[in-house]
Amino acid sequence: MTAARLAGLHLVTDSALCGERGVLAVVAAAVRGGVSVVQLREKTLPTRAFVERARALKALLQPLGIPLIVNDRLDVALACGADGVHVGQEDLSPRDMRRWLPDGLIGLSIE
Repeated sequence: MTAARLAGLHLVTDSALCGERGVLAVVAAAVRGGVSVVQLREKTLPTRAFVERARALKALLQPLGIPLIVNDRLDVALACGADGVHVGQEDLSPRDMRRWLPDGLIGLSIE
């Protein structure tokens, strides 16, 4: 994936802030408004529901050529075929992530 494909406006989702509209509807509207990368961030969603949401977003975004990045959860990223994963300082290291996502995007929060 080229750096040019990652340029532009990135959306980091938040289920609580999406309210009754829901994450999918908010992401669809954001994409219509020019978002070029979506990061799915779910801190409290159970694994199955997280994977289902990630798969639904992947189905929405893939035909549009918009990368989906999963926050913190390598297992969810692999299960839904995400384009990458974003980790924090306390998560699995980027080096370890690379073993599982040899061609995927790996983001790291810097503190």
